[in-house]
Amino acid sequence: MPRKIRLQSDSNAHDRPWRVAVEQGFFKDEGLDVEYNEDNPNGIAGRVENFSERWKESQLQQGALEVYPVCEWGAIERVQTLGKGKIIGLDTTARTGAIMVRKDSAVTSLTDLRNVPIAVTWHAGTFYAAIEAMEAAGVPFAEIKLEHANDRLEALLSGKNEAAALMEPLVSRAAATGCRQIAALRWRGGIVAGDDVDDETARKLTHALNRAVEWLRANEQRSRDELLRDLTPDQRQTGMLPELVGVQSYAPAEFQEKVDWMMRRGFLEDAPDYKDVVRGT
Repeated sequence: MPRKIRLQSDSNAHDRPWRVAVEQGFFKDEGLDVEYNEDNPNGIAGRVENFSERWKESQLQQGALEVYPVCEWGAIERVQTLGKGKIIGLDTTARTGAIMVRKDSAVTSLTDLRNVPIAVTWHAGTFYAAIEAMEAAGVPFAEIKLEHANDRLEALLSGKNEAAALMEPLVSRAAATGCRQIAALRWRGGIVAGDDVDDETARKLTHALNRAVEWLRANEQRSRDELLRDLTPDQRQTGMLPELVGVQSYAPAEFQEKVDWMMRRGFLEDAPDYKDVVRGT
């Protein structure tokens, strides 16, 4: 077990159980010394294509991070590309977001966005979730156009993009300007851990995180205030919260389903084996 476990957040809202586990001493109760770092270290200015995930990936490779959560699709891609670390489970929350358009937009459904560039963060959770939502609405993959934007909300409000795939706090900020939700987005995250994080440490991390989930469930208003702390007080009451589901093992069938989906759309060059990417539980 590493002397200190350094972890990098993926989203301040969706990764709140990680911070709660630090603040409430749940990691400490497990004998773990955890250092929590929030979100992209360079903020919006750092959101060049794939920066946040690639930055965390490089930090794991260089030994500057031991653990980080990322979207489920991204976890598979990062571990395969990096050749180090493993997915030790599905993350604490089912993440939430929305595809939104301006209030004066003529768009009323996802099918209206066929061949229309949608602002996303490249290869982040909203990127993949937007594809799933569009395909579920009957839009073929070849006619789904996603475009990276460092600031997705600005790209939407300025008219650069007709639509944007957003997560909180951007969903509430867009709604405050009159923007309309066209579709809800939902996806899971994966927890990537470096090779120094042994099975016992992984179990301790999981136990502490699930205690944090229970704490958040029992403190709903405080949870809302803290999860959506970047919003104004009135926005927090209607803001979109992630679903608290707790850390879960990553079953082979779930993994294979995601791999097959990514392969069909060209997001993976080769199909990884479960044992090479996921640490069995």
